[in-house]
Amino acid sequence: MVVRTEDGRVQALCAVDERKAEHAFGVAGQALHSVAQHLCASLLEHWQHEPAETWMPPFSNARIENLSRFSASSTEEALELMLRRSSTMHTLLNAYVIAQQQRNHGIVSRVKSAIQRDNNAKHLAKRFNKKLTLGGETHPLQVDFLGQHYACYFLQVTSSVRGLEGNTERAYGKLFELSALKRIIKKPSKKIGLFEDERPEVFELLMVGDRNDPIQKRAINQVLALADGQKIVARIEPNPMAAAERVASKERRVA
Repeated sequence: MVVRTEDGRVQALCAVDERKAEHAFGVAGQALHSVAQHLCASLLEHWQHEPAETWMPPFSNARIENLSRFSASSTEEALELMLRRSSTMHTLLNAYVIAQQQRNHGIVSRVKSAIQRDNNAKHLAKRFNKKLTLGGETHPLQVDFLGQHYACYFLQVTSSVRGLEGNTERAYGKLFELSALKRIIKKPSKKIGLFEDERPEVFELLMVGDRNDPIQKRAINQVLALADGQKIVARIEPNPMAAAERVASKERRVA
């Protein structure tokens, strides 16, 4: 949606929420957001200098659906109002809720405690549970560990057959957030709460469990398959102490 005020200012608001679209539709959602964003940017740039009617869309099947005049108390209100009136996708994604994965705070706390007991690594304790504000009404992205060179999420592997489905769901949520974090780091912004020294090059999902346990082995293999599909490194450590050692060693190593 693109609007132009009487004094010539032009603003745009994409109808497709990037995070929700990707969560709902995967790669197709990413592509949909990219196309919508490109169309908005193209029309915004054109309308700053030329009439909207002369705009040549960057995609052959695109067109201006409706060009009309209306009143609003602010540009932001105008954008939201017209999106609600004219965009079915905007309405659907507004109603779409990304289920908040139940965070396994237990394993994060245990790894953090192990870090605090290590005199050479205890300074890293402040880098656990870092929250990044994504803007709007989106829930903050909470990163289990966000360092200067290394970032990771932790997953305690289930030891019960009944817990396999929940284990996979938690893994999927953490892998999704890791993917989002990688994109954020590529285009960092202070507005979201990212410090200048927080530019990790290595991103991992650290599982804590026992490979020799049949049920845990099954859960681990499920997560490894998920991670491989999303091109994210997933590792298994036998206990919180080993996970803490992994975090400390990777954070010390400057790529």
